[in-house]
Amino acid sequence: MTIPKLAERVGRSRTLIHRLATNPDEGWPAPTFRPGSSRPEYPVAWFDAYWAKRQAGIRQGKRTDLDGPKE
Repeated sequence: MTIPKLAERVGRSRTLIHRLATNPDEGWPAPTFRPGSSRPEYPVAWFDAYWAKRQAGIRQGKRTDLDGPKE
């Protein structure tokens, strides 16, 4: 599946997915290309597992700007 389709699948921007796909630290597999196309494609099953793991690891931070002064 292409990056725009993956972005649509998870409701995020195409640029975010592209940034993740091109970051070596994210561990994405090498893309495949259909004959006659220059658009990289990635396995949907792999992406679904990757995205679920990524989302599970994201936690909202605790707001600290309203805490009283530290003693």
